[in-house]
Amino acid sequence: MSEWKAIQSDVRTRVGWRCQACGRRGRLDVHHVIKRSRDFDLDRLVALCRACHDQTDAPLAAGRLIVTPLRDGRFTFDVAHGQAKYRWPETQSCNDQLTARRVRE
Repeated sequence: MSEWKAIQSDVRTRVGWRCQACGRRGRLDVHHVIKRSRDFDLDRLVALCRACHDQTDAPLAAGRLIVTPLRDGRFTFDVAHGQAKYRWPETQSCNDQLTARRVRE
């Protein structure tokens, strides 16, 4: 068994095979609290179900799960909301779209 597989097993066992954010049982991913880290410090590795893990990379407009390490394998979980990075123009009527197209041509 590789070192990473053993560490993942330790993290999942530590939390009783429950998502640390929502408490759901099932498949758990082990997430590095510090992105792209190769650090295997157990205090910076959190067990999350797929839905919560996906939410750690969600756009702020949809609500992003923020995981903050405390100590001893404990974390706080907050959902941050913000504006979308890109704002799309309001929906235009067909006449407005035709006018805009003519102006660009």
